[in-house]
Amino acid sequence: MKFNFEKFYQAVNAKRTARAASWRQVAREVGIGKSTLARMAQNKRPDADGLAALSFWAGLNPADFVSIEPFVGPAVRRVAEDHPPMASG
Repeated sequence: MKFNFEKFYQAVNAKRTARAASWRQVAREVGIGKSTLARMAQNKRPDADGLAALSFWAGLNPADFVSIEPFVGPAVRRVAEDHPPMASG
């Protein structure tokens, strides 16, 4: 599974814009450091508490930003390597 921090940040930013709030105001209302928001702007992950607080403030469900990526484990790779695709023609 993968959490899409970029889309989460965009959704929080959209809520911030709709409320005509500055990032400084968001940090103060949420109770997180401005540095957490600055890191998120650079596509870096916030800590769990920051993510939870921002989700609550923006009314977002963090699960909406999780995508399920297929897991290709070693056994699947080995089978694919042992049985290369047949040439056409």
